[in-house]
This record gives sequence, C-alpha cells and structure tokens, in this order.
Amino acid sequence: MNIKIRRQKTEDRKQTFCLCRLKPTATHCSLLIAHCFLLLLLAFCVMFFPSLGWTGGGAGVYEKSNEMVLIPEGKFLMGSKEDDGRVGVDLGVDEIPQREVYLKAFYIDKYEVTVGAYRKFAKGPGEEERKFAEWTVNSPSILLVGGLTGERARMKKMRVPIADDDFPMADVSYMEAEAYCKSMGKRLPTENEWEKAARGSDGRIWPWGNKFETGMANTIESKENRTVQGGSFTADMSPYGVYDMAGNLMEWTSSWYEAYPGSKLERPQFGKGYKVMKGGTWGAPSIPFSRVAHRHPVKPTENNHSHRYGFRCAKDAG
Repeated sequence: MNIKIRRQKTEDRKQTFCLCRLKPTATHCSLLIAHCFLLLLLAFCVMFFPSLGWTGGGAGVYEKSNEMVLIPEGKFLMGSKEDDGRVGVDLGVDEIPQREVYLKAFYIDKYEVTVGAYRKFAKGPGEEERKFAEWTVNSPSILLVGGLTGERARMKKMRVPIADDDFPMADVSYMEAEAYCKSMGKRLPTENEWEKAARGSDGRIWPWGNKFETGMANTIESKENRTVQGGSFTADMSPYGVYDMAGNLMEWTSSWYEAYPGSKLERPQFGKGYKVMKGGTWGAPSIPFSRVAHRHPVKPTENNHSHRYGFRCAKDAG
C-alpha cells in the first residue's frame, strides 16, 4: 500500500550536512551553489505564492482545516450487531442493539482541526500577553494563553504545541474544542452525526469497509507513535470523503454517554457526566478503538485532555 506520510524533514538536513563536508572542488562548489539557489527559490515561492505550499498526502496547508463535507439527509445504521465480533472484546456491549437512525443533512470538517487553525484561535485579538512553558508528557513546548475574554473566558489556559501547523491539534479539552468550533460559527458533531459521517448508510465496521489491515489507519499497529498530517493514510476515508475517523486522534462529540434505545445495560457512567469520544488514535489498538461504532466515555472537564484527544467541527446544512 502506497502511503505518503509527512514527517520531519530530516533528509534535507542530512543532505545539507553532507554537502558541507565535501572537499571544495569546482564540482562540489557548483553543487553547493545549486543547493542554496533551490532553497532561496523555495523560500521565495512560499513567501509570495502561499497557495503553492506543500500539500503532502492529505490536508496540505493548514487553512484546509476549514474544508467541510456535506453529509446528506437520510437514514443510516448506527451501532453494532452481535455477530460483528466478540461482544465485550471486539465490540462493546454499549454498542448494541444496532438500530436505524434518521438525520437531517449537515456539514462536518473534512480533516481534524489543525495546530495552525487552533493557533490562530488562541492568538485572538486583545490577547497580547503569552508565555511558553515546558510540557512533560509526550508533548513539545506549549503556549499558555492568559487574559481570556468573551467565549473563552471559562478556559484558564490553552495549550498550543510548537509543532507543524499542518498537523492535527491534540491535547484539547472538551471546553476548548467546543469554544473553537463556536468561534468558527460551527459546533461539535453529535455522536450520531460523527458515526454517520464515518461509516455511511450501510453499517460498515470501518470507514472503508468490514476488514482492517495494518497501515490503513494511524493506529498503534502502524508504529508511527505520533500524529501524522491529515489525510496521510489515504485508506482512512469515509464514503463521504471524510479523513482520519479510524485513526490519528480520538475526537470529542457533543453527546452525553447514554444507553442505546432498547438496551437494558446499566452503567454508572450513563447520564450527564461523560461525553462520547469517537474514533481511533495513534496510541491505541485498532480493535476496538478504530471501529466507527466504538464509544469512549470521557468527563468533559477543563483539565481532562490528552495527547490522544483531538476534534473536528460540524454545522447545520441550511
């Protein structure tokens, strides 16, 4: 399977290092001059023609984080059938019984919200005072934002990693995700909306079908050990063209964790204390986490965030 994944540009650094160690012959000097010329040309193009920026295997420049896909009105199959796998192992007891659900048309982000898009939100007008601090849990430095006002006043700090703007924004709490979507004139998707956008109307187990193979999504089996640029795993695309719903980051939804209609299951988490997160992540196995019907309850508190948590936004269609 041919998968284009954007990683740090170590090969460029190695090439430059090797050129610096060459003996100063006429040929080597010509190579060095040509290499420098290409770097200057690339810098010029990025500065004056930003639309020509690197597009990689998926989202490309972070502004594409705002692209949305229309999910049509209609019915779809939500949840799992008992014969989809081993109940309690391959699929959760909270995913059954499978049922037919009708939804109005809506839009959902094509890619997970990126660092660049979130950084622009965090650096909103009137927030000049900022400081950097070291984050100690599998994350680079973070940006602590003070003086929050308006819609963001309830958040004491916002974590913006110093990372490539094209990569998905992780380590986001429910409140932060909700506030970002609201600032964009959008909202978080409901659990029902997220699942329909991920699987279509035919009840498939994964966005691409009913069989999983290593390398189809950014889960722990792929051994990336981090997020990758949105759309890099080209197989991880829903029938509607939405990317990374089986891997990369788990995603917040606006729905409370409740028992399915017709289920007799009782859990202390059911009620108005936990939100449903959907989708797989680079730090968890594909089964059960990357299955589109999987439900993961998480408390939506200000301090409940993880380097495995991300999000995308939705909005009504009309």
